[in-house]
Amino acid sequence: MRKALFVIAILGLLISGYLYITYTSGGPILCGSGGCEEVRGSAYAHLFGLPTPLYGIIFYVLLGVSAILWTPPWYRRLHFPLLLLTGIGLVVSIWLTYLEAFVIEAWCRWCVVSAVLTLVAFALVWSTLSTNDYDKRD
Repeated sequence: MRKALFVIAILGLLISGYLYITYTSGGPILCGSGGCEEVRGSAYAHLFGLPTPLYGIIFYVLLGVSAILWTPPWYRRLHFPLLLLTGIGLVVSIWLTYLEAFVIEAWCRWCVVSAVLTLVAFALVWSTLSTNDYDKRD
């Protein structure tokens, strides 16, 4: 699980970082579908005055650090915070996907991939709830 979470964190960080750069520079987003520009131009592209991808960067950095720390002395201490982090990330991803589908009516492929990564991260962390054998969870 540790390696998979770290890979998810790196991929999500690359996506969020790319979107953050394009949001702040105003450059075109390489998306292929055209929906990315509508999403970026929507009122939901910023939260509390900050570009939404910045929150993705924070989320994926925390996920990556947690994956690095997922070692024997930290298993039990990190489990609930990691479950909370990925759970919040999943709820936010579902909300943003809802906004894309029903409010903005445009799809950003990068955002959808980020939402899928968040879902997989939550599922991986959730799967460790059924076992106390953390040592076999790599």
